[in-house]
Amino acid sequence: MTSGPFPAAADLALDGDLGRATLRPLGPEACGPLARAIVAMPPWSVMGYPAAAMTRFLSSADGGARRYLIEIGSKPAGAASIRYPWLRGPYLELLALLPEFQNRGIGAALLAWFEREALRDEARNLWVCASRLNARGLRFYGRHGFEEAATLHDLLADGFDEILLRKFLLGPRVGPRD
Repeated sequence: MTSGPFPAAADLALDGDLGRATLRPLGPEACGPLARAIVAMPPWSVMGYPAAAMTRFLSSADGGARRYLIEIGSKPAGAASIRYPWLRGPYLELLALLPEFQNRGIGAALLAWFEREALRDEARNLWVCASRLNARGLRFYGRHGFEEAATLHDLLADGFDEILLRKFLLGPRVGPRD
């Protein structure tokens, strides 16, 4: 990714005993094992999302996205993918933390960093998408100021809705709100 504020690597300070999370480029050696672990978790497991498709996504060379391996110490904790630019701001197209690293402040630290980096570039919006069946994820994003912007029917799998969420960053809101 050549435009935007997102660096190739970053360190995130964490509360508690974890210390720091490191974001580094997601290399091909980590894609297969990480993809298999991600699709074994809801919501991907519920949708029957194939590991091969997740591996292709994680390993694809895409100049508009930066894909990160999230590490705690030297241990893989998950993955993130940020697309920028996208609708006047960055789009966090994937945030997946492995079960042992969930509910430990890593996602919150990543969202805080995501917002800081976007604001440095004067982005107007932050975007994420979560499956409707991922109630925990939707609550998590809601606690961090994201609001539902649209429902995308059958996006990843037939019969499953994805919810596009937006966090408005800059300037006054103009126009009617539902």
